[in-house]
Amino acid sequence: MRLDAKGVANKFTRKCPYCYGEMVVERLRCTHCNVAVEGIFETSPLTVLQPDQQDLVVEYLKLGGSLKDLAAAKGVSYPTIRARMDKVIEALNVTGGKRPEERRSQNVLEALENGEISADEAEELLKKQESKGGL
Repeated sequence: MRLDAKGVANKFTRKCPYCYGEMVVERLRCTHCNVAVEGIFETSPLTVLQPDQQDLVVEYLKLGGSLKDLAAAKGVSYPTIRARMDKVIEALNVTGGKRPEERRSQNVLEALENGEISADEAEELLKKQESKGGL
């Protein structure tokens, strides 16, 4: 298990931090005996979500599925928490039937929208995908 500076395990997301393509899990290791298994492993549908969205879903479930209680716990209004959950639902639905290259393009556009990359970086990534026949 990889830990950050605070000793917390990194959260897994299927989005590549470099090209925004789809990541796959190919190795699992036991933290007790260190036995490792390699292959291609199916992941939870929740791994398409950003780590903060994953946390939101977990907290929502712990609070019994109440958006009102989640809004109170987060210290935000009900419409704000509803909007956040709508984005979670949209992220889960968007990846449903799309091909990997379509998801990669969507991930690049989402990274641009979230301010994670510049417009120039997004353009470069999309052009690379197009030149590889990915769009």
